[in-house]
Amino acid sequence: MEQSAPHRWSTADLAGPTLIFIGSFLVAVTIALPTLLVGNFREIPLSTDFTTVATAEDATILDRCSLATPAARTLDADLVRQQRVVAVQPSDEHRVTLQAGTSVQAETLRIDDRAVEPEDPRPGSGADADSPDACNDATVNAVKDRVTLDRETAEPQLSARGASEIQYDSNQAPVLVPDRRGFTYLLPFDTRLTDHEFFDVVTRTTVPLKYDGDTEVVGKDVARFRAEVPETDLARAALGRPVGTDVVITRPASWFGIDGPRRDLTATLRHRSSWDLAVEPRTGTIVDAKITVDEFYAFPDGTPGVPPDFRLPHLQATFSYDDTTQSQMSRLASDLATPITIWGRIVPIVTGVLGVAALVVGALLINPAWMPARFRRSGGGGTAGTDG
Repeated sequence: MEQSAPHRWSTADLAGPTLIFIGSFLVAVTIALPTLLVGNFREIPLSTDFTTVATAEDATILDRCSLATPAARTLDADLVRQQRVVAVQPSDEHRVTLQAGTSVQAETLRIDDRAVEPEDPRPGSGADADSPDACNDATVNAVKDRVTLDRETAEPQLSARGASEIQYDSNQAPVLVPDRRGFTYLLPFDTRLTDHEFFDVVTRTTVPLKYDGDTEVVGKDVARFRAEVPETDLARAALGRPVGTDVVITRPASWFGIDGPRRDLTATLRHRSSWDLAVEPRTGTIVDAKITVDEFYAFPDGTPGVPPDFRLPHLQATFSYDDTTQSQMSRLASDLATPITIWGRIVPIVTGVLGVAALVVGALLINPAWMPARFRRSGGGGTAGTDG
């Protein structure tokens, strides 16, 4: 009895199952990419590090040198607000700690319509710029803020190892803010176009962040949000602000420009501000900002001999991101959005189309009967012979 030879699979026989396998794999990739991989791109990066610069022209500041003169003096100034935000430890796959250093510096000062360099000694200081008594510091104010955020929601995450602390004076310990809520330096990916909350570092209060429509910055569609920080007494006991930040001034009434009997008066520093933020909603990046600050010294209500509307300016300025910052933050938003677009939209479309195509072709190769007649392989050999 003759034994039949084993059947061997030809390349044509294997083509169909192979395409079915490849097609199934590509369809699985199409489904998995947006849900598994892309989700990791929608979190605050652990490599976060950006710097913003905002300028204010024709601002008004209190000349700290005049604390040693017979009368308070305010100056016209051009100011620069610089802020660097960088990710630091502790940070992990779920949380990131951001450290933000913010300073306001005087670029130019004007005294009696005369421009002076901020580093030059002013009346009320030592005559020599190198003297310990020289009053020639260009810094108007500075603050360092550390806060741990949830990488997905961008909300403060203060449980476990997370913390929020703000340092207003390098010679004083930071102030802890255990009840911090709201956004400050960035918003979450896929920011909802609704109202949110904003945390103000100066007053340590949370205020509404209201959605204010859409606009365009550097050719990019953005959402506008606005926050209003109401007048706040920075010397109030509940604030716990460190000693040494000049939130209280005690001087003779004449120093404040108030007529009457010789006496000392004590004024406290008040702060109010407004924030207009342009946010790229896909990434939560703030690509433009306008910050209006109004700080002034005022007396408690009912202080005898003091006009109820008395205000001694400390810092009055409107800061706006410069063109370079707008461009840099716009590029940062694009860099954060690009992986999401590639892996969440372009690649799934390509793999989906290729996967479906591979499944269809594989199915047709396995069952040629599904093919149109003209594409089927001929089932017979040659033509039938004739008798005779």
